[in-house]
Amino acid sequence: MNKFMIKNVDEMSVDELIGQLIMIGLPYDYLDEKSKEFIKDFHIGNYILFARNYTDSKQMKKFSKELYELTTDITGSFPLISIDQEGGMVTRLFKDVTFPASPMTTSATSVKDAPRITGEIIGKDMLKMGINLNLAPCMEINHNLASHLVTVRSYGGNKEIIRKNAGLFIQGLHDAGVLACMKHFPGAGKASKDSHLELPIIEESIKDLRNEEMYPFLHNLEADSLMSSHCLFQSFDTYPTTLSHKLLTEFLRDEIHFEGLIISDGMEMKAILDNYGIGNGSVIALKAGCDILLLCHEYDQQLEAFHAVKDAYNQGIITLDELKDKVRRINHYKEKLINGLNKYLDFDHDYEIVKEEHLLMEEIVDKSFTIIMGEAPSIKESTLILTPPARVATIVEDEFGKRDLTTILKDEFPQVKVMEMLNDKSNEEEILDSLENYDQIIIYSYDVAYNHQQMDLINKVLEKHHNTYVVSLKGPIDRQYFSYLKNYSCLYEYTPNSIKTIVKALHNQIKYEGRLPK
Repeated sequence: MNKFMIKNVDEMSVDELIGQLIMIGLPYDYLDEKSKEFIKDFHIGNYILFARNYTDSKQMKKFSKELYELTTDITGSFPLISIDQEGGMVTRLFKDVTFPASPMTTSATSVKDAPRITGEIIGKDMLKMGINLNLAPCMEINHNLASHLVTVRSYGGNKEIIRKNAGLFIQGLHDAGVLACMKHFPGAGKASKDSHLELPIIEESIKDLRNEEMYPFLHNLEADSLMSSHCLFQSFDTYPTTLSHKLLTEFLRDEIHFEGLIISDGMEMKAILDNYGIGNGSVIALKAGCDILLLCHEYDQQLEAFHAVKDAYNQGIITLDELKDKVRRINHYKEKLINGLNKYLDFDHDYEIVKEEHLLMEEIVDKSFTIIMGEAPSIKESTLILTPPARVATIVEDEFGKRDLTTILKDEFPQVKVMEMLNDKSNEEEILDSLENYDQIIIYSYDVAYNHQQMDLINKVLEKHHNTYVVSLKGPIDRQYFSYLKNYSCLYEYTPNSIKTIVKALHNQIKYEGRLPK
């Protein structure tokens, strides 16, 4: 097989052209018969992978090899294979790779050039397994570092930090030969609703959007693609961005001359599904300016989208020239991938972690630990440590491996008392009654905006015991929910790397070199 064939647009049938405009999710960590038949019947050209598709590097190389071979045999072109490998809490490849730091970690750390380093390491890991398009970085501004929707997926609290560090991340991906995708245009940092669940409506003026939310995008137009937000920006249009001709064509293409791919966010998200439907929404999105429709999960929805686009072509709503223009753009970026694939992709040999890259990523996390007020905690003889249960906070996050801070700290520090703050509050009374027995309390908080039991318990401890140290594991976002704080610090992820950092910190083995990226 010639792995990297690209079929000429003028040789494609209408069905083949439409198949190139669709990027589907697959249900398993292998290519099942139903998916094979769908790919064959509808000439599907591109894929998005999730944690459900990944077991380890050996499985992934086998899986992606089959995708390359089948797709090339059916369509005449190798596929775009994409993934959300942002780092930190949104990490789909989490085993047999260098676990990547979160975007906000790379902004907060004192390690020079950390966003670019992280992007390059991620890109190499991806390409070695056949994955060639990273649906990252996020360009949202986390205003005042207070948004629990944007969280640590953002590079920071102002447009210049994001412009610079997202740009470095894109450069790193490019250095590795991977395509980058800025998201979620034009920037949903001020959204108060989650578009996975409902339609967010944002009332900012056009002037403010251009000066703030759009700024990181407008200064990183060398990115290969961008993903449209499903938020509705009232000052621009009555349609959400994915369906907005004014934003995607009149502004992006005609006014600022963005030449990259425009990829929709997941079309099955409630903001689109509940208000426009999959089929109708897919047609509107293509007419608005999208090049690729992202259909992440359900076979029936993928089928509905294909038939809706084909019907729109038959009715003259979408023209042959429009289909060809979009596929020419896709082909251009497939051509851009070939050098990197030739350099890194080897289906016949096992993948190996580069030890130096693994240690460098740990250093990036270590040097992001940030003291915000007071002092940092260290182990003393009479210490009570309270830990949060690990949880997946949002739909885009994944549970990866073992994140059991409680057990790790018990094993590492048998001389102190370690208790998990249970979600059912069954041990709250025991915790509060025992506070006076300890000289200091160390609390690790995590996503208290989504866990009021944890929030209430921490505030009760802070009120009762004044020698308390709080460390937040998802940036400084929890700070706004606490009273009586005297000692407060943060990391920017709850991952295997940050757990190691916590242990080192309690052993007084690291310096606190992080700075809030605000």
